[in-house]
Amino acid sequence: MRLPSPPLVSTLNGTAAAVSKGVNFGAGGGGGGVFRVGAAVGQQVRVAAETLQLMQLEMAEEDSAAAVFVLSFGADAYARLLARGPAAANAAPKHGRRGLGRILADRIVRSVSELYEAGVRRVAVMGVAPLGCAPRVMWEGMRVLVMKSNNNNGGSRSSCVEEANELIQGYNARLVAGLDELRTRLPDADIVFCDVYKGVMEIIATPTRYDFTMRLCCLLLCVGFEEATEACCGLGPFKASMGCFSKEMACRSPERHVWWDLYSPTEAVDALVTNWSWSLSPGSQLSICSPIALHQLAGSSSP
Repeated sequence: MRLPSPPLVSTLNGTAAAVSKGVNFGAGGGGGGVFRVGAAVGQQVRVAAETLQLMQLEMAEEDSAAAVFVLSFGADAYARLLARGPAAANAAPKHGRRGLGRILADRIVRSVSELYEAGVRRVAVMGVAPLGCAPRVMWEGMRVLVMKSNNNNGGSRSSCVEEANELIQGYNARLVAGLDELRTRLPDADIVFCDVYKGVMEIIATPTRYDFTMRLCCLLLCVGFEEATEACCGLGPFKASMGCFSKEMACRSPERHVWWDLYSPTEAVDALVTNWSWSLSPGSQLSICSPIALHQLAGSSSP
């Protein structure tokens, strides 16, 4: 899509004109405990609702009604959970490792409902990527988790941690079910789910098939991703025993890597997944958003 990242809401001047070009309601950092994520979601939803009210006061009704809200939660929570290893179940006796998915998915669905009450009619919710294939989780998996072969897909050169991916798939599935039910109760709202897990797994499974310039690779026309398991920036096995704390640690060609650091995909992967979310990828049948793509959501008519 070639769009710049929206600025943090804390950096804007508090006018509707400033936020109308796009705004990020995130906190700008990864602080907070893994099991306090619900509070962070609620806080950001409140700020988003207040921002929408500002737009409604200062702008034409049709302009504020056209706003699209994108919710992307869960990746940091699961990264912290998986970093703790299986012992994390003892650290959260009220719900355990699998209970996090239930609590977080239900909170996201409730947030969509709260945004609707504030006047939002267009919402996209992003799922969580397959962090069981992230370098840090795979490195931990060599020591504390049973790793099952994933090589029969013909793409990855090592194994993803299946138990970790199952946790995330459970969260994504509960989120989809909750959003499906919400659509029946809010028929005048456009609610889209984008399966980031599916998009990233497509790249991991067939890394050489896709070029970092977002083209579908054909024979000899592009190189594609060359490294699907090792991080671009870090140290040790999978470049994951120590994270990226200096740009001098980074590889020379991050666009050829699927993973940037311990848990984060590279900008090249993010760009591909973003374009697949926006519309059907050229030359393939890959579609990761439902029931409509984001370009359709952005262009839909307000009820």
